[in-house]
Amino acid sequence: MADEKQQDGQKTIVAFVVGLLIGGMLVWAFSGPTSGNPAAPTDQESDEQTSETGDTTDEAADSDAEDTASETPVLQVGNGNIVVDDQPASATIELASATYPVSEGWIGVREFDNEQLGFILGVVRFSESQGLVPKDIILQRPTVAGRQYAVVIFTENGDFDFNLANDVQIDTVFDTFQAQ
Repeated sequence: MADEKQQDGQKTIVAFVVGLLIGGMLVWAFSGPTSGNPAAPTDQESDEQTSETGDTTDEAADSDAEDTASETPVLQVGNGNIVVDDQPASATIELASATYPVSEGWIGVREFDNEQLGFILGVVRFSESQGLVPKDIILQRPTVAGRQYAVVIFTENGDFDFNLANDVQIDTVFDTFQAQ
């Protein structure tokens, strides 16, 4: 009786392993070429693409490289001029333009009432060396129509993690805006 149970257990394990192998082979067989290793076009396909577009492969690659280079945003560092237009109440604040006073740090939105800074609603990191150039700030809590908000900058202490105890706010309100 014990031998029979042991044999049933072994059969179950063998069936499971065989099922895994067959399943893996089916996934591999039907998955097609991966995005990291696309199938190269045949000479005929390449000739057809060239005649349709008028570009050779080298010219198309150069054009793509130029487009990518021109689209890469560059962090502007200088006197510290941030512009945020009044915008509808939401959980995302769009920056109209920004020249940052430091090359590494955090840009944030704070409540602003009677010329006093209140709670921080959200921050996003910027970095000249890492090419981080924010276009907007995603907030933890949305703005409220009719209220005023301030845009502020915090320094980065090197741990790349926002922390009020270590990332010091630069003592300037760079811009204010009203949620509509």
